[in-house]
Amino acid sequence: MLVFGHRGARGEAPENTLEGFAYAVAHGTLALELDVRLTADRRLAVIHDATVDRTTNATGPVASFTAAELAKLDARAGVAWPQPVRVPLLEDVLQAHGARLRLAIELKTDTPERLEQVCAALVSHLEAHRPRAVTATSFDPAALEIMRRRAPHVPRAFIGAYDSSAFLETALRLECRQADVQLSRGSAAAVTQAQAAGLRVVGWPGNTAEHVHALLEWGVDGITSDYPGRTIALLRERGVANEDDWS
Repeated sequence: MLVFGHRGARGEAPENTLEGFAYAVAHGTLALELDVRLTADRRLAVIHDATVDRTTNATGPVASFTAAELAKLDARAGVAWPQPVRVPLLEDVLQAHGARLRLAIELKTDTPERLEQVCAALVSHLEAHRPRAVTATSFDPAALEIMRRRAPHVPRAFIGAYDSSAFLETALRLECRQADVQLSRGSAAAVTQAQAAGLRVVGWPGNTAEHVHALLEWGVDGITSDYPGRTIALLRERGVANEDDWS
């Protein structure tokens, strides 16, 4: 089993920050999930929302801030944390963790033109930094289609409910290697079908003992958790190791 720290460890540390990622790693995380969005100066910022309102001390669209302006914001909103933290760039995360950890980089829905820019920037970063293991993930088939065209060698994962055959059909059409299946809407049958089609399956969220038990019953290959240290401990109690032995 492989546990992904969702936005680092967003239940306990500032999400999508270098401090949050370091916190997750200190609690045993071997794989990180993070989100990227395009800044005003066409850099890739690591942030989930389309605006900075929820996670920082400022307001406005991410796309209206330059990378330098984002770096001046305090990104610990919503979490008790002793020191200010900043919105990092993808290159910061790749430098800090790319050589050692597995990274799932989520591409957010955007306009076709901006998605082209996001994917081009991502491919450029991957070529420059040569991280150990990266999967491009998205809820948006258009983003994954662009990645397939620009960098077919980069593994792709389609995130979704998987409560109908359309999700698996889309993942296979996009030649994905992974399906990220939602616990509240997916099923053991959906996991089995995806695995039979040759896909790894990551279940989400895996935040509680009940979540972990259900996902183990489904037979998933990985779990995404807001509390990765807790999830790793729950797996250990069940005799399941948190290991990255994926090829």
